[in-house]
Amino acid sequence: MKKSLTIIGIVILVIAIIFIGAWIWVDGLKEDTALTKEKMDEIKNAYPIFNTAVDEFSNLRNQFYTYKEDLYLETLRDNSEAWNNFINTYMMGIQKVEDSAKVLKENCNIEYGDVGVSTKCNTFKANYEAAMNYYISDAKLYNQMVDEYDKYNAENGNVFPKVNKAEFKIYQDYIDYDDDGECFGKEEVISNE
Repeated sequence: MKKSLTIIGIVILVIAIIFIGAWIWVDGLKEDTALTKEKMDEIKNAYPIFNTAVDEFSNLRNQFYTYKEDLYLETLRDNSEAWNNFINTYMMGIQKVEDSAKVLKENCNIEYGDVGVSTKCNTFKANYEAAMNYYISDAKLYNQMVDEYDKYNAENGNVFPKVNKAEFKIYQDYIDYDDDGECFGKEEVISNE
């Protein structure tokens, strides 16, 4: 009789341990599912804001290339204030892309089962990388022109207005944000003006 009570006690204890373990596992699964859903909702809410910032940056970049067609030392000299304002606006544009990418950078580091969210994350990574690398290319090109202008100004006794360089506040060099082995948007351009 004692032996059967001991066996029944052990069976009840094993069943209790299994039940408690299953309850903890299910509770953890529910918590993980809720956290994942919360992250997916954050991505869905943040992506349109990021996308708008990238579109605005793209428009600024189009303006840069339109203006660049007539960018000569004399243009910088005669329109230094306008160029300083434009470059400042351009730097603020890339900063806006960076600021709007915060939530996506935090949450797009894993794969999600939701195809829409996965697509948003993949598109975010490609657009983020492209925007940052395009900015770096444009800033390097513009800064080369400013270097030439500074020499020109020095040769003329520094009588012309100062032209500000574009700054590299976010990244100093090209990035491969999506780790695919290439820096999308990287354009090595050399000023020939």
